[in-house]
Amino acid sequence: MTRSDLDLVKAVRDGDIDSFRLLYERHYKMAVAIAYNRLLDRHLAEDAAQEAFAIACRRLMTLKDGARFAPWIGTICHRIAGKMARRRTDAVDIQTELAVDSVAGLEDHSHVREAIGRLSAAQRKAVFLRYYSELSYEQIAAAINTTPQSVHGLLQRARRNLAIELSGDRKSTRLN
Repeated sequence: MTRSDLDLVKAVRDGDIDSFRLLYERHYKMAVAIAYNRLLDRHLAEDAAQEAFAIACRRLMTLKDGARFAPWIGTICHRIAGKMARRRTDAVDIQTELAVDSVAGLEDHSHVREAIGRLSAAQRKAVFLRYYSELSYEQIAAAINTTPQSVHGLLQRARRNLAIELSGDRKSTRLN
């Protein structure tokens, strides 16, 4: 039986540190993907995710609704990654040079990276969470505080926009 985030948060608050380990294992990949979306560097993204969990461990008592742990840790990680990105002197322009480790098996194709870079921020984040971190629609929905149906729509529009970009058919209408 899988315990809910709410149950795990309650257990941590009651002194069961092992429950925090379970939260960490459950949401680490999501946190890394969120940070990677901002930083474009896997090692920095992992650092940001670890820092986010360290902060979450110290501030868990301030979380009002334990069932909202996933979006809460995602927000913390997003903010840390933003700070790290601003500090980087060699930051790249995300719209033109998107360094994706793997997206649907096309990791070394610059035209794919560029096409992904032209997606809206929401579509790009959904693509990273789905194809980079291999999260389910439900996990992505929890991470970005929406519904699985909205995630499905974001990914459909992203795939359509990528198809338009990669086909070179600039006359087709892009979906936002």
